[in-house]
Amino acid sequence: MSVIACEPGAPHAPADVKFVTSELRPYLADLLDREQAAWKARGAPWQDPPELLLAYLADGKALRPRFCYWGHAIAAEGTGPLLVQAAAALELLHAFALIHDDLMDGSDTRRGRPALHREFSGQHRAHGWAGNPDSYGRSMALLTGDLAFAVASRIAAGLPEPAQRVWREMVDELVIGQFLDLAGTARQDRSATVSRTTTLLKSGRYTVTGPLRLGAVLGGLPELPPGLARYGDLVGEAFQLSDDLLGVFGDPRRTGKPVGEDLVSGKPTQLLACAADLLPPHGQALLALTGTPGFSRADVAELTGELIRCGARDHVERKARSNVEAACALIDDAALPPGVAAALRSLAAAATDRHR
Repeated sequence: MSVIACEPGAPHAPADVKFVTSELRPYLADLLDREQAAWKARGAPWQDPPELLLAYLADGKALRPRFCYWGHAIAAEGTGPLLVQAAAALELLHAFALIHDDLMDGSDTRRGRPALHREFSGQHRAHGWAGNPDSYGRSMALLTGDLAFAVASRIAAGLPEPAQRVWREMVDELVIGQFLDLAGTARQDRSATVSRTTTLLKSGRYTVTGPLRLGAVLGGLPELPPGLARYGDLVGEAFQLSDDLLGVFGDPRRTGKPVGEDLVSGKPTQLLACAADLLPPHGQALLALTGTPGFSRADVAELTGELIRCGARDHVERKARSNVEAACALIDDAALPPGVAAALRSLAAAATDRHR
């Protein structure tokens, strides 16, 4: 069973899902209501960024807060204000990362809806405001992402120092990972080293390992045990590998995101790093065109087929499954409370059991 698939309102929803729906979501709603009130108090007649940020946060699976919840449960029972604050900071950091990532990539959709910059530009067009709608949309989305990061940082500053240290490391790794994603794309780097480092820093660690560490230190541990840190890296990598596969082979009607964008941009994914070793000459020529103006939509379809035929897709799928198996073995060796162990195994499986 996939924990992600559980309905939040189900009577037997897992403890982490109940935490998200009964504690985290209300906290975020109140937080951003107060943010809107602060804008009004400062004389702003419109509060579009905090209003749309609240709607943006209503979607998503809240994976990072849920891993944080179980990291805390390793060491302590129950929840509390600090755990809720940390979970809220994680959700806001994730919103910041997604909003800015969509801006950098020029993405049109996110979670089956227009990306935030597209939503803002659509609002501009609908009201017939002055200026360029697309420029307005990009600027407003950038500002909204900045707001998400500012509020997240404000919340994180109220955490105990050990948790703040984990937070700072997470933010540093996220920024470095995004830089490597952009720089690797520009340099058309197909090396396994760069692609794996990008996977871990841009997504893997801030999705799983970082939230687990944050929860563990809030629960009273000096640090996440090494076996569980390794579990986090393995599951985080599997999560991003699955996301990379969805970006090429997924069904946009189910995933809520377009396919082929990673091929068009030539992102330094492990899928393309594997393809660089396995593709025949014709496929190599197509791969060399990714990220250039000469790479057409017809080339996207052709390269997608080549990735299947050469075995690159199967290789990455096996890698993701292998990671999950290894991560679950580490859970079995960690002597965790049964409920925590079962939840972490289920979340690990959910990392690769995603909509295609």
